[in-house]
Amino acid sequence: MTRYRIVFLLPAALLTIACSDETTSPDMGAPHTVSAARAPTLPTVSLVVTVSSADQAGNPYGIQPDGQGVYTNGSQNVQAVLDQSGTFAFNTNTFAKKTAIRWVSYNFNTPVDSTNTYRPSPSNTRNFHFSTGPSAYSPFTPIQNLGVNGNPTSECIYMGNGISNRITSWRVSFHKGQEDLSDGPTAYAVVTRTSVSPAVWTITPAGSCSPASNVASLRSGDGAVLHGYYYIPFFLTLTAK
Repeated sequence: MTRYRIVFLLPAALLTIACSDETTSPDMGAPHTVSAARAPTLPTVSLVVTVSSADQAGNPYGIQPDGQGVYTNGSQNVQAVLDQSGTFAFNTNTFAKKTAIRWVSYNFNTPVDSTNTYRPSPSNTRNFHFSTGPSAYSPFTPIQNLGVNGNPTSECIYMGNGISNRITSWRVSFHKGQEDLSDGPTAYAVVTRTSVSPAVWTITPAGSCSPASNVASLRSGDGAVLHGYYYIPFFLTLTAK
């Protein structure tokens, strides 16, 4: 009788010990949870983007709108936001398998080297991608925070653009990646807050920090082939929805 009692009690005792160990063991996930909670995040800002067609003197920009008006986040398959990292994300077609409703047009007819005859042929049926971020050579303030709480109203950042057709893709870069050099030939993207309420920002590749104003590089989609440098002025106005 005693023997059987011991046989049945041992598993219960082991179960009690196991439960005790589980509740008192260190929580290995806790540090990650705390770190994530403390990581700085910014509110995502939904935008309306205006792509200007010409400057005040009437000179056409190198990135042109499609003639359908402003580009509104969440409308016509457009994404246009200031994200949680404080950078600008703009896609004219978020559905890769669908023909684009919106697009932009590039003019590559003004290469820095006048003997450069390479011209890409992006398609209006594909996505046109724009993204910004901090340069290694310029202080960075999240775009949402420019012009408020003692922050500067303007800064110099990179912009990387993607263009493609059904076969080929290209990178158009203003101080991004391989072009982010202290003495590189490409321009910075200069973002400026022009209004706090309503919240409005502009982006253009010209300013005091861009001695090579309006110059972008053109590379193959994987970045391996440099096709040259081109004057591609543009002017974007970002308005919070």
